[in-house]
Amino acid sequence: MTELALLIDRRRQVAAQLAGLDIEIAIAVGDRDAAQRARKEMEAQVGARLAIREAGCFFLAQGDLDRQAAQGRVAA
Repeated sequence: MTELALLIDRRRQVAAQLAGLDIEIAIAVGDRDAAQRARKEMEAQVGARLAIREAGCFFLAQGDLDRQAAQGRVAA
């Protein structure tokens, strides 16, 4: 991951942790709707982090394909 990607990932991690705290606060005061909203936000942040990790970097993958094509290993 690039430095920028790592910063974005770290920001999403903190946002997910913050949403987790929001859930705890909402539960403590009995606000079920706020807890559900915070849960959805937390799930969205975690999902975004996982999606980026699973997707990898398009440019690195495309570079590998282009290099193989240039070397005659794969039909372009």
